[in-house]
Amino acid sequence: MSLLLMLTLAATPPPPAALTEVAARLASAPAWQVSFVQEYVPAGFETGTKEAGTLLLAPPSRLRFDYGSTGRVFAVDGSIARHVDQPAGVCDAVLLTASAWARLPLATLLDPAAAAQVFTIEPMAGGLQLVPREPYPDLASITLEHDRDGTVIRLVITDESGNRNLFSFSGWQRMPLPAISRFRPGLTGEAPCQPEAQ
Repeated sequence: MSLLLMLTLAATPPPPAALTEVAARLASAPAWQVSFVQEYVPAGFETGTKEAGTLLLAPPSRLRFDYGSTGRVFAVDGSIARHVDQPAGVCDAVLLTASAWARLPLATLLDPAAAAQVFTIEPMAGGLQLVPREPYPDLASITLEHDRDGTVIRLVITDESGNRNLFSFSGWQRMPLPAISRFRPGLTGEAPCQPEAQ
């Protein structure tokens, strides 16, 4: 290990207890299913467009957003993220770097140590505020709100232009571990799409 890397790791504070507790709660079941409402609010506006669906979460590194009856799915299986739009006939797959994984809003809940490497994390009333240690155009901050039991009820993702993506969660249910194919979606009748060779 290089001296620079050792100094960087040593200088990074551990994640706050509140974030570790949220991650521990999620890790207490093989998987979770929860309803969500996503609202995209452009900068300067009070309200935006809303979509609803179901999130399937399997710690430590798998998740799947199903957007209702639209046929759209966003899923992460370890280091591969996939976006499937059945009506449009589109399936895109991207290989996530460690940094890209750590910046995924839900990854902060699943991997607090990785989040602490990428974000400055400050407690706030009813939750946490996460700000990237290095600037990213698509991510200025993440606000995580949770109840007294550590159940996540809201995530607010803000980019550098002031656009906000709000996720409200309700009805968390413990689930048995789903088949891995649930996190590897593809177009109907086709194998899951794969990232392009670099």
